Amino acid sequence: MVDPVWEEKLSFLVQQDHAMREVLLQKGVLWDTYHPEMEKIHLANAKKLQSMIQKMGFPVLSNAGEKGVRLSWLIIHHAISWPDFMKEGLTQMRLAAAQHDYLLELLAYTDDRIAFYEDRPQLYGTNLDWIAGELKRTPIADPAFLDQRRKSLGLPPVSRVPIPTGEERPPKDPEKKLREFKEWQRRVGWIP
Repeated sequence: MVDPVWEEKLSFLVQQDHAMREVLLQKGVLWDTYHPEMEKIHLANAKKLQSMIQKMGFPVLSNAGEKGVRLSWLIIHHAISWPDFMKEGLTQMRLAAAQHDYLLELLAYTDDRIAFYEDRPQLYGTNLDWIAGELKRTPIADPAFLDQRRKSLGLPPVSRVPIPTGEERPPKDPEKKLREFKEWQRRVGWIP
């Protein structure tokens, strides 16, 4: 039975995330680094979600509904400074998906994001980053089978998914951002 508490509590947390993102966007500092204020909100939200999971179990379609699953997924997806939490989230997503109780597309996004932070090629082509001044898909493992893997999770062929153009901007100093990114990956434990 779907418990409305998931949607009620998680909606507020996601609104805080979006509000901080908008503040940083307006200041023009969203794209240059992983801003400490954004990281603070992401970690606080992840800790609150972890507490809910400990009390109520992992949010799946049968207990949280689609909206609750999407809200919880976003919090997991943004918990990039807590690798163990993201990885455990992916494990739980896989277990739920095996029971047809999770949205497969969300599993793909999480798997690809974790691969990116671990400096591994992604499997489903969902992760983008600034490469040589252009927003592009990050490296893909065994690209000849990309669309087959995507199809297995209900995703369309990658050729039918355009790279978004919108408010994202390349970093002002790409080399500095890359240095800071590598230091951050080590500090939080994504890479040795």
